[in-house]
Amino acid sequence: MLQTIHDKLKGIFAIVILIALGVVFVFWGVDVSVGTFTKARGIEVNGREIAVEEVRRSYQDELSRFQAAMGADGVPEEMRASLQQRVLDQAVRTELIRQRTRKLDFQASNSEVLEAIRQVPAFQVAGQFSPDAYHAALRSINMSPDRFEAEQREYVLARQLDRGLYNSAFILPGELERQVALRNETRNLGWVSLPAIDFVDAVKLDDAAIQAHYDTNRALYQTEEQATVDFIELDIEVFAAEASIGDEQLRQYYEENKARYSQAGRRHVRHILVEVGDDAAAAETRARRVYERARAGEDFAALAKEVSDDTGSKDSGGDLGFAERGDFVAPFADAVWEMEPGEIRGPVKTEFGWHVIKLEAVAEESARSFDEVRAELEPELRRTQVEKAFGDAQEELDTLAFEASGDLAAVATKMNLPLKRVLGVTRAGSVELAATPQLIEAVFSPDVLAGRELRTVELAPGRVVALGVSAHTPASARPLEEVRAQVVKAARLAEAGKLAAARAAEIAAELSNGAAWDVATAKWRKDASTQAPKPVRRDDVSIPAEIREAAFRAKAPADKPRYGVAALGNGDSGVWTVTGVERGQLAALPADQRKQEHDAARDRSAMSDAMVYITSLRANADVDVNPQLFE
Repeated sequence: MLQTIHDKLKGIFAIVILIALGVVFVFWGVDVSVGTFTKARGIEVNGREIAVEEVRRSYQDELSRFQAAMGADGVPEEMRASLQQRVLDQAVRTELIRQRTRKLDFQASNSEVLEAIRQVPAFQVAGQFSPDAYHAALRSINMSPDRFEAEQREYVLARQLDRGLYNSAFILPGELERQVALRNETRNLGWVSLPAIDFVDAVKLDDAAIQAHYDTNRALYQTEEQATVDFIELDIEVFAAEASIGDEQLRQYYEENKARYSQAGRRHVRHILVEVGDDAAAAETRARRVYERARAGEDFAALAKEVSDDTGSKDSGGDLGFAERGDFVAPFADAVWEMEPGEIRGPVKTEFGWHVIKLEAVAEESARSFDEVRAELEPELRRTQVEKAFGDAQEELDTLAFEASGDLAAVATKMNLPLKRVLGVTRAGSVELAATPQLIEAVFSPDVLAGRELRTVELAPGRVVALGVSAHTPASARPLEEVRAQVVKAARLAEAGKLAAARAAEIAAELSNGAAWDVATAKWRKDASTQAPKPVRRDDVSIPAEIREAAFRAKAPADKPRYGVAALGNGDSGVWTVTGVERGQLAALPADQRKQEHDAARDRSAMSDAMVYITSLRANADVDVNPQLFE
């Protein structure tokens, strides 16, 4: 049995598999459908092809997150390339792990897979696994139990690879002490910040300096690239307004879906599991004794807590809740459906072991009539019809746009849709359309800009456009005189930053020559951000990262303090001093913290081993990637 579903997510292999599987039920209601893609070969790993649509979808998800974070500036091309590479690497690693577990002939027992499923929070009610919640969750994402269980089996196999490496990882005492010494080190650190703005008045700029700054930073002073976008639109609300439902259609729909308005018979069951282990006869004997104790009148729930081997239900007294017949393996279900409420039966043999079963209650099959569900049927049928009509229209639009060679007017005529136009669409998007990465990528695709191609884009659920570009204005440099005020301001601040850095270097030199810290830094010790020397750890986020990193990289002071300068990310400069260093001491930590440090160090060692393992797999793999995969 798995210790927990994630074992604190220690292993890298299971993390990779878990990410790749995309456990969609955690994000309730997420749409897992996949768009239509070309069937050209995408990625092959040791001769096995990886599903192209999954890789592309992963990239689009990553791109959307970065687009949301970066806003109007968009995602630079070099970052897009980096994201694509990261998604490719993830897909390859996942496939290599799958292939490795198969080659090593790892096996996942049904009980391990079952336990993994039982641990998923989305399948639990009040902390206990619920078959009803399990089937409801899978139905909500249109995933079959067979498919989900197959994915969970992949996860369990990856966990076995994790545990093998983790169990072989170790950390030497001396190595642990060195790690603690560095990780828990404190430095007596003081610092001051010299803001660039304080030096602006001392900056003198001539025309040559202004021109030089403009020339160096010309990309910052450009007009925005713009496109005139023509588009036609499918709106699901229009389809909804045109849909009509008759009584005969409703009755037919009810008959076709009658099973959905029927509740299958269910049974409320408790059970006690006795696993077979190495001695089948002994297990059966033990199960028979448990059955006799239950029949003799012992409290069944208390007995389950005492002896059951089912870790998922024993703490709740063996309670499995109400479940349908199909939720149980056949021998178990056959026994339960022959029993009467209050009856105890056993031992019953299944693939999991011997069971002693108590039937608590019975809920008979029931069905709701047409009149009872009519109010639910009409909006549901309307939605089904609308979604089908919209889907058919979208498929037609996709086909026509693909075949149109850039002629959007012809597509509009065939689809009987009005041709619309938006002026001045930039890489930040537009109010009339949207600012999604998919839209920006479509509009500014070279073939679309050249008028050779149309693209279809889903702007939002139920809103799809086919678009082309009828005019394009590339970004161009704005004349210096037009942006002179901005250039002068930026150039003055940049030069002020250089003056701040020079003064910081002078202060550091004064300190090194014996000047007192309070005296040398007096002018800059203005507010709470200025720190006198105090004990600081390397993870203290109250101190600018550049100051902290420079101070902790410096050698420990010997007979006198050390001083240095750091350039801050905002253009300011900082001066720092380290007056003392205290190494972390493993022996000084409480016992529980020493154990935490040991476990964390072992985790890092195991993760390092796993990364080396994956790197080795990748180096010896035959990986073939289609260069047009993301086009």
